[in-house]
Amino acid sequence: MSMAKKFVSAKAIVAGVAVVSSALLFACAPGSGTAGPTTTTSTTLPWSDPVGEWSDFYMSCSVTVLGQKFYFDQDASVNVLAPHTVQQGETFFATMAPGPFIAPTTVSGYTVSSLRGVTIRFPLSPSVELVDSVMTAGIDSGPGYPSLTVQGDDLVYRVPGPIQPGVEIQMPAVRLELTATGNPGDSIDFRMKSFGSVARVSGVDVPSGCAPYEPNPLFFSTVITSAP
Repeated sequence: MSMAKKFVSAKAIVAGVAVVSSALLFACAPGSGTAGPTTTTSTTLPWSDPVGEWSDFYMSCSVTVLGQKFYFDQDASVNVLAPHTVQQGETFFATMAPGPFIAPTTVSGYTVSSLRGVTIRFPLSPSVELVDSVMTAGIDSGPGYPSLTVQGDDLVYRVPGPIQPGVEIQMPAVRLELTATGNPGDSIDFRMKSFGSVARVSGVDVPSGCAPYEPNPLFFSTVITSAP
């Protein structure tokens, strides 16, 4: 399962006149503040510090500001907690946790009034089936309800916001309940496919997008073994 692991970290930067809110470029410590509302396919979990494995990687990003496109690189990281092996047909849990970031307040001298529509896509392996998902609380991540859906072969993680600029944000983590449907020896890989968001800059929507550099880095892998 190619499930983006960088989903666990979010970071926002201003690069020259370019702004990207990489909500899932992860740092290691949660932010402080009041947990905002979340929705899930079952229950809501409280935020807790990530205890899985951290991975660092780089993304190629672009942002369009007032009709002009800018390109830049962005470092990122993600925390994944999952078993290293599971038996064929076994149902197990995997948690991807984003870290804190600070939403930008200006871009090329223009005021950023809000950040919204944070969307991260994680490729879902054909060796696994999503059973359920539970999202944690976020911290200052806006009044909109986060969600995780399946679109084609992708898991789509969304935090609608709006997110307030200049505030340290902790995006919700997500705990996935998965069933290993592949054959013994197959791997369930955690990767990230893309990240996008929209900043409101002086009354104009400024979209940005990022994708990991190729080859797409592997953040974590779970191997399927034979059932007894």
